[in-house]
Amino acid sequence: MMELLLPLGLLGLLGIVILIIIYILKPNYQQKVVSSTYVWRLSLRYRRKRIPINRLLSLLILLCQILVITACALILAHPVIPSEEINRGNERIVVIDASANMLAASDGTTRFERAVEQARELASTILMEPDGVVTVILASDEPDFLVRRAGNDQRTDVLEQLDSLVSGTELQCTYAQADVTGAMGLAEDILEINPEAEVLFYTGTSYIDQSGVTVVDVSQEEEWNAAILDADVELVDNFYTFTVQVASYGRNSSISVHCDIYGANAGNIDVSLVYPNVQCAMGETVTVEIATGINADPVNCDTPVYAYDRTRIYVEVLDSADDDSFSYDDSITLYGGRPTAINIQYASAARNPFVSLALSSLRNTMSLRWNINIDEVEVDGNSTDPEDMPKTEGYDLYIYEDGFDQNGNAKTSVMPQTMPTDGIVILINPFSSPVGADLVLDRIVSGGDVSFPLSAAEGQTSSILSGLTPENIPVRQYVRISLYDGYEPVMYVNGDPALLVKDDPYQKVAVLSFSVNYSLPIGADYPMMLYNLFTYFLPSTVTKEYVEDGVTVNEVGFLFEVGETVTLNARGPELSLSGPDGDALYEEFPSTMVATTPGIYTASQTLLSGAQMTDSFYVKVAASESDLTREEASIDGISFPEIEQDNDFDLLLYLAIALAALLFIEWLLQIKENF
Repeated sequence: MMELLLPLGLLGLLGIVILIIIYILKPNYQQKVVSSTYVWRLSLRYRRKRIPINRLLSLLILLCQILVITACALILAHPVIPSEEINRGNERIVVIDASANMLAASDGTTRFERAVEQARELASTILMEPDGVVTVILASDEPDFLVRRAGNDQRTDVLEQLDSLVSGTELQCTYAQADVTGAMGLAEDILEINPEAEVLFYTGTSYIDQSGVTVVDVSQEEEWNAAILDADVELVDNFYTFTVQVASYGRNSSISVHCDIYGANAGNIDVSLVYPNVQCAMGETVTVEIATGINADPVNCDTPVYAYDRTRIYVEVLDSADDDSFSYDDSITLYGGRPTAINIQYASAARNPFVSLALSSLRNTMSLRWNINIDEVEVDGNSTDPEDMPKTEGYDLYIYEDGFDQNGNAKTSVMPQTMPTDGIVILINPFSSPVGADLVLDRIVSGGDVSFPLSAAEGQTSSILSGLTPENIPVRQYVRISLYDGYEPVMYVNGDPALLVKDDPYQKVAVLSFSVNYSLPIGADYPMMLYNLFTYFLPSTVTKEYVEDGVTVNEVGFLFEVGETVTLNARGPELSLSGPDGDALYEEFPSTMVATTPGIYTASQTLLSGAQMTDSFYVKVAASESDLTREEASIDGISFPEIEQDNDFDLLLYLAIALAALLFIEWLLQIKENF
């Protein structure tokens, strides 16, 4: 169907009326008296023959002139035949910020609720039009379409979808940082279809360069926030010092920092410390240190703290009766103040100084992570006292090492008759196989003064090999193991297994078929192997991984940000995790989870011994989300495609051709009539 871009051009059709009036008023032939009737009769006879043709020519000329006027009027009105595409100028792409700072509230409503309400009003208005189209994108940590190119017939569904974001017990707003770049990438997908669609971003963040996006600010002037950005704890002179970073956004503020320590020292003492009157200039970060064990001004601690169960740190506003607008960063709870107790028994027939040294080094370097107690038992073959014999229960880790003389004969075997079942077992240079070990020993292989090099099992990527070179561990004598059901070879010596590992949920065993008592010199690789074995079988329950100076670091985790990956390990068959995100059960390790809600999470497990063990960690919002007044440089991830010319079929050229043809025909008819 043809449309007119300038309908007023049709006023030119009034020329047809004027033309008809001219024809009506045009004078006819006038009668004249001539002197000769003969000439008059001849003229009359001639005219009577030409009248029918002249009338037809006159009508054709009139028709051509009417068509010429019509063509001129249509040219002025600019007619087009529109394409079948929708009206692209009535489409909106709505992006709603769902980052944590959108939970800041004033006057009883959050930024997120205001954003959704304004987006709803816009969608309701646009979709009232027959050609209205709306897309809604939720800019969370994982952006996605809420509604994609919905038209007028989907108006009710669109409004219900928007209402669902703020209805119910919880808002559909994340506690994480928003992936604005990803959300704008989704908006760009829609722009590829309709480059003329308007993109609106409902947010509380300011942008210097809006990149062609219409930013709708839903923040309010009275919003402000007193925040704990981060917290850390370290041992200083054997007592804990807490370091807290605080800030105030939206106004200058005076705050106090409270540090409540629960289960201090022996576990039955609670200590409350206050760092008073911290002056926070708007937007500036202030670092506060609260030391225990010393009389540090302005915080006095009468009870030195060398261990604790948990510590809650929170801020209190001193100079305002109004609460701040964002409560999710007002407190942080720290754990890790009481190392996990690990009891180790090392039993040997001939004390191996390399094993003892590795255990002592482990105890010193891991003192913040584990409280390692080591019982060393050196078995004398002449003693019959049960107290002198190695134990098979009551420990988290059992290490049994047999010794041989120069002829390959066992001095005294310390291998237990039956494998312990309540802890991890490491068998070194075994002369006999305990019941339950599932090993068949063959014979002793000796190289004399020649060492056999160790080698990693083909395709083996176990963490036990981390940081060491097996070839650097010399082996002059080893026990050939012919059957090892359920074990995985990690290293070989002379084609025979040198290190075997069994990591079942209910049995965790490592077997070293050699002793370095006969292999000198020994470098750092052997102690590193023992360290790796220790951390392999006794992993920290909660760890975090990050990259520092290009190196991947994996450390014990007690404090995470929303959206960070938490790695979970267990010393038993399963681990349960409870927290603000709900409860979950893990049976394969290591497992990972991503915390989506700030708060305290507790991991519980049953050890091989049957004892219950719990570890807790805290998840906080990102420090950047605490800044309610932050300004970003630009909106990334979006570019507006070039707008192509309309696909409407323009009739101007054809009308011009028709006009020229009509003028030419009218000219020919005029010649025919007059000549």
